[in-house]
Amino acid sequence: MDQKRFGILFTTIVLQCLITRNVMSNQERDWVGAKATVTEGDVACFSEYMDMWIHRARIDGLGLWLSGALRIQVNLASLDQLNLQLSACGFSLHKDPDKNFIFRVSYTGCFVQQQHGFHVLALNLVKRINRFGGRPHSFIMTCPVVSVVPSRERVQCNPEFIQVIRQVPHDNWNNELQWSLSLSDHLVVAVEDASLIQMNIVINGPDIVAQGRRSDILSPVEVLDEEAEFLALKLVSGQYAYSMEAVCPNVTTFMAEETVLHIFKRRMGLTKRGGFDSERLTVRDVSVNQTNNFTVHETGEFVSLVIPTTQILQTKACADSKQLLQSFYRVDVVLTFKETNHKMHWTMENTLPCTVPQHSLATLILNHQEWFTHCQLQQ
Repeated sequence: MDQKRFGILFTTIVLQCLITRNVMSNQERDWVGAKATVTEGDVACFSEYMDMWIHRARIDGLGLWLSGALRIQVNLASLDQLNLQLSACGFSLHKDPDKNFIFRVSYTGCFVQQQHGFHVLALNLVKRINRFGGRPHSFIMTCPVVSVVPSRERVQCNPEFIQVIRQVPHDNWNNELQWSLSLSDHLVVAVEDASLIQMNIVINGPDIVAQGRRSDILSPVEVLDEEAEFLALKLVSGQYAYSMEAVCPNVTTFMAEETVLHIFKRRMGLTKRGGFDSERLTVRDVSVNQTNNFTVHETGEFVSLVIPTTQILQTKACADSKQLLQSFYRVDVVLTFKETNHKMHWTMENTLPCTVPQHSLATLILNHQEWFTHCQLQQ
């Protein structure tokens, strides 16, 4: 290649890199950097709760309202302790980055009423003017009642790939949303650009399907001394986030006496993008369709099920070779958490690598031993 042609090619590559970087930078600013303007009393509606933004100057008024309505001592200096008290009523209080407050109310929380297809909570807050008094101000928190909340997740794992299937979510007004993908909470791309993060996204009727190679998109995770692989994927749109997170068991050619499955704890509908790290879910009840013989353990982030392998394991002929067998299992779980209003329907389908059948392996070993003995006798 002569020097002139090389120079043109080099210039073209540099320009393409600059253009791509600028496009991605602009997209990232659109998806991540854009900060919505909020004013006091603004209410954001999600699948299971509503949030209201409260200026720090009026937070004492909320404290007085909570103290009178719930008959508790309110200490705004210790939100962790306060939220333990508020959780019994489906309330929580959080600080935003500007030190203002987000008041979260569950649709099944205390004093929340249903009126004409809306969840409604009336608040009477006082803005302190001086130490002798303040000015009352009324706020109404209201959000449409959602008849159906997405509650299913189907996870399919094999030695090479992971596939996660969930229902396509809509907002509280049943509007379709324009989704982007968030991997590990920092890398954001449009759905149509999923290949940039080594993924394939397909919307198939009422379902959205996320697929990818395990080696490209899963990260190692340790839960209760068990190793697994985690997909840290969410759909994001404006203020909304929607979990596509899932765990695959490690790839192994043999099955232990017990199979351990890990389920990531989360609210299954639309949640606030960014969320609050302090929110924790606690298991209320678990049922497994395939067996009643299982034990449950939980950490802050995961529910772990321990099931006797013989209760769930099946085998089939390998697609590539009828002489090989492939073990697989399917487990259907229904979970409820104390802090959520809806059940979580979770399915795991795990397929193991193809292996030689045990009887064929035994025959192969026996034949090898007979051949070896025959050779020795001939010597």
